[in-house]
Order: sequence, then structure tokens, then C-alpha cells
Amino acid sequence: MKPIIKIMSVAGLLLGFLSGCQQVPELESEFILKAASFNQEDTAIANQFGCSEKPQVFQFAADSTVQSLHYTVYKLNQGEWEVQWTGDQSLSGTRGRIAVYSDSLPAGYTLILQCDNICVKDELRVDDPDFTMPEDTVLSTASLKQEIPFQLNEEIPVILQRISTENDTILVDLEQFFKPDTFAKQDDVWALTLIFQGSDHSLQLPSKE
Repeated sequence: MKPIIKIMSVAGLLLGFLSGCQQVPELESEFILKAASFNQEDTAIANQFGCSEKPQVFQFAADSTVQSLHYTVYKLNQGEWEVQWTGDQSLSGTRGRIAVYSDSLPAGYTLILQCDNICVKDELRVDDPDFTMPEDTVLSTASLKQEIPFQLNEEIPVILQRISTENDTILVDLEQFFKPDTFAKQDDVWALTLIFQGSDHSLQLPSKE
């Protein structure tokens, strides 16, 4: 097993920092997750954390029963999902934004969580960080696009990425997270999932060692 390097930067960023972590607009109902546009406030915060690529951004609304965000990076291994990295972040409020940078795939992902006036950066470094994309391969990405309701402690796939050596144009779909046997065995496939946890439920999946 290869070691995992976890780098975390936590900053209590008040409104004075680059006009602060943005105030997330009110969503119409609770327990909602949806894609959001990358805006100027996101750009300013990303620059402070040294992120230059455009991320996938997700916006959530919950209630006070949600206390933390759990996220897991999986890699497909022989038709089954294998945990590569897992972590938790406490939530300081009920609404926020999650920016996911996947430009370093397959070395890992970078997450920036904004909740109230707190911003947290977490770098998810998975196995084989020196991996490079082989020639004549295709990277396909599926990410959450529509607004969805969610339940407390429900695992939600938000990004699914496949590196295929086959010359095909078949797109990946988030629903394939629940049907991993639909991928070819030679494909390299990664998934990122989120779980919004309550105070009485702390999900700790085993980290890869």
C-alpha cells in the first residue's frame, strides 16, 4: 500500500479577507445540493489558496442537524470501489459551497469548503501520484449538474472520472457509482462522494495505508 499525504490548510477567513468568503444565497428548501457557477469570490479565495484551474462548484443547504461533511475518494479495483482517501470537516453553518479541483488527477483532488465565514482547503492525495496519462487515452468526467435533495448520512457521488484506453465515445454517468461492474476492467476510474453527517453519526471509513 502506498502512503497517503494529507495537506490541510484551515483559515478562519472573515469578511475582511478579499471581501471574505462569500455569503451563500438562500436556497428555497433545506437539504439541497446542486451545481453552482464559479464566480469572482471563488476566484479570489482560490488565488489565496494557490489554485489556478477552474473547479467544479457545488452549493448546499441543510439545517442545524448537519454537523460535518464527510468526503471519500474511491478508485475502482477489479470491479469494486477501493477507498483511497477519506476525511471529515466540521460545518460552521447550514449553507455553503464546495469547490473541487481535479486538474491534478490522478494524483488527487483539492477541495475548498466555504461555510459561513470559514474557508477550508484540503488536498486529497491518492495513490501513485507520479502517474501520467498514457498516450491515446480518453478522460471522461461526470459531475452533479441538477439540484437534488439529500438525506442525513446519505452518500452522494458528485464526481466520477474515467481514463479509458479504448477508443470509444461512451460517456460516464454518476449512476455508475452504484453499478461499478459497468466499467471495463482495464479502465482507471475515480469517484468523489459527499456525506452530510449529524452530530450523533460519525462515519469513519478506513484510510488506505
